[in-house]
Amino acid sequence: MTSIRKRKHPRHEAWFSELSLGNSSWSGLAGREGDKQSEDILQKAWDAGIRYFDTAPYYGSGLCERRLGHGLVWQQREDYLLSTKVGVNLDPFSRKPGVTRHYPHHAGFTPVCDYSADGIAASFETSLHRLGIPSADIAYMHGLSICDGGMEAALETGMPALLDLREDGRVRMVGVGANTPEIAMAFLERYDIDLLLFAGGFSLADHAGAEAVISLCQERGTGVIAASPFGSGRYFTPENEPFRQKLQARCAEFGISENAAVLQFGMRYPSVLSVLWSTKTLAKVEPTIEASRQHIPDGFWDALVQDGIIKF
Repeated sequence: MTSIRKRKHPRHEAWFSELSLGNSSWSGLAGREGDKQSEDILQKAWDAGIRYFDTAPYYGSGLCERRLGHGLVWQQREDYLLSTKVGVNLDPFSRKPGVTRHYPHHAGFTPVCDYSADGIAASFETSLHRLGIPSADIAYMHGLSICDGGMEAALETGMPALLDLREDGRVRMVGVGANTPEIAMAFLERYDIDLLLFAGGFSLADHAGAEAVISLCQERGTGVIAASPFGSGRYFTPENEPFRQKLQARCAEFGISENAAVLQFGMRYPSVLSVLWSTKTLAKVEPTIEASRQHIPDGFWDALVQDGIIKF
């Protein structure tokens, strides 16, 4: 299997594997067998050279953090980068109204929105306890689209509290998880963040509105994580079939796999440090890694620009 290259953050001594592994999909794996399947996926990814891993309390209400920590805890801590998220905390006593769980299998904690200073600090600390790892390199603000008033609260109280975690050394880098260019820009214009986890509006199939965001990140030295290249499966829906047919024709012309084009699109931009991908299927790990490393000539991308598939 081809090794995975790394890219350095422009402002930090932090090296990101160009393909990274998120684990939100592991909440689709049930029971003890699911624990074992997730461990096998992680080991396969590690053996291939993936060294950046992302999770969140919200993913399976703590289940996914626990599974990731179980797989990483015996690795040398300096050998990988780890991120989790704040903004949606977990309440074991269901004292507050919870937000909707979007994950089929989950631990018995209630996910609650909390962008207060105490809530941000508590969320980050309890994430480390669930992981069983006493440090994380990155903490992202998230939940902005699922929490009522989440954007406003995150901008007013959540982000200053997250920056305090960076200031006092509890975390190395901070960022925001954004699923639209508008959300991304709102934080970039107001705060000096280290990373943008761009989880919507920046993929090969949907990036027309992202140019200003990517340009600003390049100007500021803000690293971009190009998350969810397949749109959490939406890429394969019937509505996207006309786009896929057009892309597939160019892929056939150049001898490029469709998956390689989708996965490597983000890496064309200097500010992008990694493409973040998730799977609950062990058999998909090796072919996805191979697709991420397939050689793609510049002429292929030029042809996509001519076709109007690539907008900028």
